[in-house]
Amino acid sequence: MIEKEIKILDVDVENIRTQLEDLWAEKIFDGFIHDIYYDFDGEPVDGEKRLFRVRKKWETHLYTIKKKRKNKKIRVSDEHEMKITDVESFSKVLEKYGMSKIREKKKYRISYKLWDIEFDIDDYYIGDNKNIIPPLLEIEAPNKKDIKAWIKKLELESHETKWFWSRWLFKYYWQDYSYFE
Repeated sequence: MIEKEIKILDVDVENIRTQLEDLWAEKIFDGFIHDIYYDFDGEPVDGEKRLFRVRKKWETHLYTIKKKRKNKKIRVSDEHEMKITDVESFSKVLEKYGMSKIREKKKYRISYKLWDIEFDIDDYYIGDNKNIIPPLLEIEAPNKKDIKAWIKKLELESHETKWFWSRWLFKYYWQDYSYFE
């Protein structure tokens, strides 16, 4: 699957929720997400930079591999995601085959879906410290045109937008992104 998304910084969470609910967007998630990232020691696999993530999302556990694509205006990546039964056991398998835990993060996410567009409102945590980064909205859509249309529809044109990954988001806000639980 090809994933295209943009982050809209410092949003009014209640305003966004109200707008999405007024548009009959379906709330599909409301809870904590805990991501643990892995990588091989040394060079990237096949000379390509990939992201290897294990995610706890309520009772759902997922393993994700993402390969970044170059794009200056929007974040685009090839993504393969699969359900796993147990994060801890799967993590041990990754470590047995040469991968190391490199970072992790937690966030509280509220997700809505309307047609083929997903809206994620994120509030990041480091340990128990809430609001280390102002709340943001991610819009994920099949194309850049749809993302721009939704930024306009939600009246977010005056907000700063970023295409970068969460690691760069943490750097942007001068936050350490190597927290380990």
